[in-house]
Amino acid sequence: MQAASRLRRLRCWLHQRPFAADCVLMVVLAGGYLAYFSGMMQIAPDIGFGWADLGLMMVPFAVICLRRVLLWGGIALGLAITGVAVFVPAFQSMGADSGIGFFVLTYTAAAYLPLSRSLLAAAAIWVPITLVIFSFPVITGEVDHATSAVLVLINLVLAATVFWIGWVMRNRREKVEELSERARFAEERQEALAAQAVADEQRRIARELHDVVAHHISVIGVMSEGAKRVLRTDPDAAEEALATVNHTARTALREMRDILTVLRNGHEESDPADLEPQPTVDSLRALVAQTKDAGLPVRYTVRGEEYPLPTGVSLAVYRIAQEALTNTIKHAGPQARAGVVVDYGEQEFRISVGDSGTGAPVVSGFSGGHGLIGMRERATLYGGTLEAGPRPGGGYLVEARFPKNAHLQGVTT
Repeated sequence: MQAASRLRRLRCWLHQRPFAADCVLMVVLAGGYLAYFSGMMQIAPDIGFGWADLGLMMVPFAVICLRRVLLWGGIALGLAITGVAVFVPAFQSMGADSGIGFFVLTYTAAAYLPLSRSLLAAAAIWVPITLVIFSFPVITGEVDHATSAVLVLINLVLAATVFWIGWVMRNRREKVEELSERARFAEERQEALAAQAVADEQRRIARELHDVVAHHISVIGVMSEGAKRVLRTDPDAAEEALATVNHTARTALREMRDILTVLRNGHEESDPADLEPQPTVDSLRALVAQTKDAGLPVRYTVRGEEYPLPTGVSLAVYRIAQEALTNTIKHAGPQARAGVVVDYGEQEFRISVGDSGTGAPVVSGFSGGHGLIGMRERATLYGGTLEAGPRPGGGYLVEARFPKNAHLQGVTT
């Protein structure tokens, strides 16, 4: 295990230092070739090479060190060494087998350069070498042209092979890099989507908390104020108002607990006994009754033949009505009356909450606070629309419309 760890660190170190890695490669190849040729000298002493010649034969391997840091410099150095071996008899042994370095350079050109530039580099290597083999028997020895042609063919076939291997490795590396980039992009996109989902969930919970707290606190405020006024003159009415305050406070705490439990547990499964069902259109009657208890006369009307609504749409309708009634309690004034109309139309579902109040107006166009913004977002989420503003004859009207196929919007959202 420790050896594997050290090997990984060594590979990482060499990967970050290409020149050092290529020098290691040069030493390995030169050492292997030196060991091979030394063995040949032991087997065939009449081979005619001495240790000095072996030393000169190692010189062409120096081009391998430049293959990634200075490829064209390595090619120029290799051709210069070949030229010296051709024209200077004392250094002929340097050209005895300089092909290994040229093959490595050919592979490197194909593996790291674009195709056009790698072909140019390969031509810059092998065209001069071919001319040398054909024109200078000093390197090839006293051989006929047929043997020279065979040597050229062997070198070109080997060069083409290593070039193809390098080209394949380059394509594979680019494919791996492309897949890695796609994976990185997909991971970043997934993280962005997850962050967006968290933000959406936070906004949804914020809307829920706003609706719950605003409505119940408004009711508590109105009822407690009423209880204060009649505490001495009508103790029974004050007691009834305080009972409503108590019930409303418990309801608010329960709903806040349920919402915060969902927030705390995330997607973990919760005990069904701890979470009550979310309010729906059917809960509007209880909401209207609670609003009446708060001192606001409300008339509840249902039109058309009832049909089931998707859960999300039904919750949105309830919250819109709750927010509208809360605003009525706050702003409509003491003599105001309100009406809630639920219309099950053939083409769309409509919920209207209006009042006859003359209190502080709420600016239309959703600039009056987060409540109206939240109502609009709830309606838009399920393909609906929301209109809110003063009524021509006085008072204020909030009206939300949902297409009858709103369940499709709710599913795809």
